[in-house]
Parts: sequence; structure tokens; C-alpha cells
Amino acid sequence: MPSITTRLKNYEGHRVAALVRDPSTLPVREGLDVFQGTPQNLEDVCKAFLVEGQSAPGAVIVTLNPSRANDSPFAKPVAPPRFMANSVANAITAMKQHNVPKIVVMQALGVGDSFPNMSVWMRWVRHWTYMKHSYDDHDLVDEEIKLSGVNYVLPRPPWLTNGIARPVRTYGNTGEGVGNFATVSRKSVADFLLDACEKDDWDRSTPVITS
Repeated sequence: MPSITTRLKNYEGHRVAALVRDPSTLPVREGLDVFQGTPQNLEDVCKAFLVEGQSAPGAVIVTLNPSRANDSPFAKPVAPPRFMANSVANAITAMKQHNVPKIVVMQALGVGDSFPNMSVWMRWVRHWTYMKHSYDDHDLVDEEIKLSGVNYVLPRPPWLTNGIARPVRTYGNTGEGVGNFATVSRKSVADFLLDACEKDDWDRSTPVITS
């Protein structure tokens, strides 16, 4: 699996395999198997599907974003074109090999048909800053995963914060009615991603979620 985000709440009972570039960034935790690699390499992705003594995973969670020159969301991208699209394609190939039923991919408000419901200033940012490269890649993921035949949930959070986990509100597939300054905490999104794996409420949808 490409990069994985899990919630600590109700973490018990889940076993997670995480494919990461730098395993030192994840603390050792019971029930967590960490694999070093890149999601652009199919062999690396497949390693995370073959945890010794375990059956195939029940779902895949992807929380990728193209790497940038620095931590600013407006910094120049350094990841290759189609970084996310190719990584998700590898995840889907591995899913089909191991009969994994569902993929949950964190995207963003403004991807695909949610673009008209972004605020005016964010639409400008989406088209006229380096963030365009990330959104274009997200658009490819959105298009290609819907053609893949696998079951999916593609949550679309707006601006992310570092607040505590709170219940989220959903605004349909396109975010109609979402506020111009909507936010959601990373912990709230992590909770939702796991809920989307466990439940079928949002299957084959692209829910816009906010705090």
C-alpha cells in the first residue's frame, strides 16, 4: 500500500501494513508492519500485501501528495509527473492480484467535479500556482480509479489543520454548500478514512468532508 494514515481511536483489532520512504518517521506500534519503498515501484507495493502470517488486506488507504522543494504548499514540485496516478495504478494492480475489495484515496476539495464549489481565491490558487501540478495529478487519479472497476471512496477534504479529531460533515460528492473557509483536521480525516474502509456508506463516492 502507498502511504497510510490510521486513527489511534479504535485502532485495536486492525493490523496495518505501511509502505513509506523512511521507516524512521513511524514509531513502532503493535499491529503495524512498516515496509520501506516507493509506491512508484510495483514490487515495493506488493511487499505490503504479503505480511508473513497474515491474509490479504481488507482495504487500501492512500494518503499521497507529490513532494515539493520545501514544506510550503505553494513550493515547486519535485515529484515526477503522474506520481500519484502511477502510484495508485500500482496499488490497484496489487489489489487485483490479491483480491482486495476496496481502496480509499484522500484527495481534496477542488478535484474533479468539486472544482466549481471551491472558493474564488482557491480556484485562482489551483490554476495559477505550483499547486496546479498536484491538483492535475489528483484529477488523473479521480478519472482513472473510476475506470478501474475496483470499489473506492475518494474523500475530498478542504484546507487541513492540526486540530483534534471531531465528527465530520459531508457535502455530497461535489461540496455544494461548503463554506469558503471550510477546514478539517488531519486527525478527523484519518478517522473518516478508516470509517470509509469499515463501512459501505460512501462506496463509489467522492464525499467532501469538513469539521
